[in-house]
Amino acid sequence: MNRVIALDSWPARQVGSRRHIRLGMAELAPNGLSEQWLLRFGGDIHWSLIAEGMGQTQAVFQDVDGRPVYAAFCTTSLDMCGENLDLLGKDVSVASELYGVGKAKIGSMHSIHLGGKLIARLDMISTFVCHDDTGSNRRIIRNQNMPPFTLPPAPRTLVELGESSRATARTAASPTLGTKVFEARPCPSLDFNAVGLLYFPTFSKFAEMAEFSDGDASSLARREVTYLGNVDRTDTISVFRSGSLLTMTRDDGKTIAVVTTSRT
Repeated sequence: MNRVIALDSWPARQVGSRRHIRLGMAELAPNGLSEQWLLRFGGDIHWSLIAEGMGQTQAVFQDVDGRPVYAAFCTTSLDMCGENLDLLGKDVSVASELYGVGKAKIGSMHSIHLGGKLIARLDMISTFVCHDDTGSNRRIIRNQNMPPFTLPPAPRTLVELGESSRATARTAASPTLGTKVFEARPCPSLDFNAVGLLYFPTFSKFAEMAEFSDGDASSLARREVTYLGNVDRTDTISVFRSGSLLTMTRDDGKTIAVVTTSRT
């Protein structure tokens, strides 16, 4: 099989982008930047940069045999650099860069600045996946049969995020669930994406709803999510809390995500 990323040479240029955005209601929450907007926006940039690196004009991916594949996230880490209450109508800049993380993963780093001051940072790592022959979201498998392309190796920050995600995945095989604090059945028209998978920001939405229902209404400072599985439309997601750790499971008991959150 071809490897997803070859790191034996550097590209002629770094794959990245610079954007300027005027913040409005869609981008903001009561205490500053909206986590849901940041994840959705960052995800779209991540996918568009992969397409650019592969020489494509659209972020619609296929393996070398023409099979549909998706750049699914393994982990995301969002840092809110302090509360920002006066952002409505302000102009921010978003700098994004794409890197190779090991042999089969792609990472991106996004920094949001207001007047030269960092107000948020989002790091993301994905790998290519596809459905198996059943078509079930419970049976998502990695696909390494991709056209190779070259990216510069990731900075230490992304490497450490990837290492942390792998460690979390290993311990999730025998999780300490804690207390069940939330349960929800995702809504197909709101929580799933265009290819029918549970959209990755939904995990963060359910984490926030779980903590709110458990009595924590303080502002978000940092959230790291390790994505370990997906769900079918008939599944119910249960959220368990053990200290600052949230574990999400589906109906068959499989852990689909582990979330750590820090609040102000």
